[in-house]
Amino acid sequence: MHIVVYGAGSIGCYLGAALHLEGLSVTLLGRPRIQEEIKQAGGIHISDYIGGDQLVSGISFEHKEAALAQADIVLVTLKCLAMEQAAAALAHYCRPGTRVICLQNGLGSDRVVREQCPQLLVSQGIVGFNVLHQDNGHFHRGTDGAVHLSDDDAFMPIRDALLEQQIPCLLERDFQSVAWGKLQLNLNNAINALADIPLKQELEQRGYRRVLSGAMKELAAVAAKKGISLARMTALPPALLPGLINSPDFIFHRLAKKMLEIDPQARSSMWEDLQQKRLTEIYFLNGAVAAEGEKLGVSTPVNRTLCRLIHEVESGKRQQGLSSRELELEIRRGG
Repeated sequence: MHIVVYGAGSIGCYLGAALHLEGLSVTLLGRPRIQEEIKQAGGIHISDYIGGDQLVSGISFEHKEAALAQADIVLVTLKCLAMEQAAAALAHYCRPGTRVICLQNGLGSDRVVREQCPQLLVSQGIVGFNVLHQDNGHFHRGTDGAVHLSDDDAFMPIRDALLEQQIPCLLERDFQSVAWGKLQLNLNNAINALADIPLKQELEQRGYRRVLSGAMKELAAVAAKKGISLARMTALPPALLPGLINSPDFIFHRLAKKMLEIDPQARSSMWEDLQQKRLTEIYFLNGAVAAEGEKLGVSTPVNRTLCRLIHEVESGKRQQGLSSRELELEIRRGG
């Protein structure tokens, strides 16, 4: 079995290196710049918030999409906005029957691949933790979380390899429930990006958590209207999570210790996108909640406002660094 990781950025390099360490045949497919950086560093340096630290050498790296022709399984770790171009490459190079796992945040990124690649076995996957590229070939996992894949026997070697590397990995039967449950947590990406502070520092402040709680309640209302049950992605059932998030600081710090066990400098991938002047995945996260809410007649002012604010930062009309009070004022003004 040969695995091609299509999109060797933060998540792709981290997962690819972990699989390579367990003896799986892996090729990273990414930009020449990343390839050169890894070469100069002598390999891929992966570390995590619980003290893991390894230098991984000897992993194959390609920058031409023709490498997809050798894949039995493709892990697509590109950003959502790159999926249309990726679908064309997958359709052109992959052999019929190749399994393709779309590992993007949010909802809908796999749709274009399914539409353009009917000859491939396409499934959705989720990476539930944050990885930050720290230069010099160093990729650091700063938060807890699991990799979620569809329940397919072909993915068991990937699951087993990740578990050996102390990376939780689950094979899921009801993936829609998992995707919406994970989206409930990903709604914080935009808040963290707008706050421009580390995740731990943000979550320790009730004002920011109050905004997140409001966004979560809107998602729960939309999911209920669609008849979707949210999968449990934390120690607390999803129905109780907004209440815990909105609790006073002394209660939250006492009951949410696990949630705060993250690297002090960890930030969301959306923050990293804005720092690099890249368009974000907001349309597939908070934007997906707002779009579904509009279809169903469910009001989503918090998520609509977060979308607007992120778009304003992307276009240069606004700077990051919003306080929780400023966020709440924007929400009251309307999304």
